[in-house]
Amino acid sequence: MEQQPCRRVESQSTGLARYPAIVGAYGDRARGCFDPPRGEVARYRRSPTRLLAPTPLMSPAPPESSAPQPPTFDEATAKAALRSGVVWILVFAAALALAVLAVARSEFGAQHALDILKRAQLGYILAATAIMSFAFVFMSLRWRALLPPDRRPPVLGLTAVILAGLLLNYALPGPMGELGAAWFASRRYKVGLAEALTSGVTARLIGLGTAALLGALFWIIAPLQLPPGTAEAVGLAAAAIGLGGLALLALTLRPDLWILLSRRLAERFDSKRAAGRIVHRIRDAVISLATAAHDVLHDGRKKLLVAAAWSTAGHLTVTLGIAVAILGFECSVEWFGLVFTYTTTTAGAVVLFAFPGSQLGWDAMFATLLSTAAQVPQADAIAISILVRLQQLGYTLLGAIVVAWFLRAAPKMQPASEDKSFHDHSSDLF
Repeated sequence: MEQQPCRRVESQSTGLARYPAIVGAYGDRARGCFDPPRGEVARYRRSPTRLLAPTPLMSPAPPESSAPQPPTFDEATAKAALRSGVVWILVFAAALALAVLAVARSEFGAQHALDILKRAQLGYILAATAIMSFAFVFMSLRWRALLPPDRRPPVLGLTAVILAGLLLNYALPGPMGELGAAWFASRRYKVGLAEALTSGVTARLIGLGTAALLGALFWIIAPLQLPPGTAEAVGLAAAAIGLGGLALLALTLRPDLWILLSRRLAERFDSKRAAGRIVHRIRDAVISLATAAHDVLHDGRKKLLVAAAWSTAGHLTVTLGIAVAILGFECSVEWFGLVFTYTTTTAGAVVLFAFPGSQLGWDAMFATLLSTAAQVPQADAIAISILVRLQQLGYTLLGAIVVAWFLRAAPKMQPASEDKSFHDHSSDLF
C-alpha cells in the first residue's frame, strides 16, 4: 500500500508542525509533521521510500548527549534579568550623562549647546515622546496578527509584554527578548509557549523586512541630497539593506527553498574549520527562522500582509515622532530623508542587538544619517539622537516595572503540557 504524505497535525509533544518525510530539508531537529510543498508531495508520491532513505541533505541527528543545551527562560531568569536590567539602565544613563557633559564642555558643545537648549520646545518634545510610544502598540498588533484568532491576547496586554521584552534585550545577551516575551505571553494569556515564540520571531522578521524595504524604496524614489563623497557609501548600504529585506520577505514566503539552499551551501564547507563553523551556524539560523515562519504562516499569507501593514504603520509612527522632535528644535523636516534615515538605521543595526550596550552603534548611525540624508544640522542631529535614546531608556524602565508586576501577579495560565515543546523549539530558534 502506497504511503501518503503526512497531513498537518498539531503534535502534543512539541506543539509544532513538522512532517518527517522531508526532514532533510528542514533540519535534523524537525519533529512531527506539516503540509509539505507541492513539489515535495509529488516526489513523495512517486517514490516515498526514496525521500525517507538517507540523502546528502539528511544528515543523522547527533547523539542526544552531545546536543547543546537550549536556552531556557523561567521565573528565576526573569528575576535575574530584572535586577541586571535596572542596573544596566542606571549605568547606561550615567554614561550618557557623562558623554553629554563632555560634549557640552568641548569647543563644539560650547558653540551649540546653549543655542540648542534655548530653541528646544518642551511641548514638541513631549508630543514626540507620546507619538513614538504608539509604535509599541503597532508592534503588539503585528505580533497579534500572527496568532490564531481564538488565542489572541488583548492589545494593551501584549504591548506590556513587548515592553518587558525590551528590558530583557538590554539585560540579557542575544535575542532573549523574544524568548522572555513568549514566556510572559504564555504565562499571562491562553497562548502556547512554542506558538508565542514562533509568532514573535516571525513578527520580528517582518518588522526588519519592512524597514529594509522602506529604506530601499525611499532611496530609489526620494531626491536625497547627500554631501559629496557620501552618496556612494550610503547607496551601497541602502542596496545591501534592500537586498536583505527582499531575502527576509522570501524567507517568509518560501521557507522550504531557503532551507534547501542553506543546507546545500553548508555541505560545501568543513564544519571543523573556522569558515565552515560560521557557515553551519548561518545554516542553523536560516533553518530555525524559516521553520518558525512556516509554522506561523502555513495556512495562508493573509497574516503576513496584515502584520506587514501594522509594521509599516509602526515605522511611520516613529518617523512622525522624530519629525515632531525636529520641529521642537526649530529645524525643518526633510520627510523623504527622515523616513530613509530611520528605516535604514533600524534595518541595518539589527546585528547590534545581539550585544548588550551596542545600542550606541544605532545612535551613531542614526545621528550620521540624520545630518546627511535628512539634512538636520549636525549639532541638532546629535541632540535628537540623544533625546531618542533617553526615550528608549524610559521605555526600558517602564519594561522593568512591567516585569516586576508580571512576576508579582499570579499567572493566568501554566501550560505545563507544552513546556517541553518550548524548550525544544527554543533550541531551534536560538
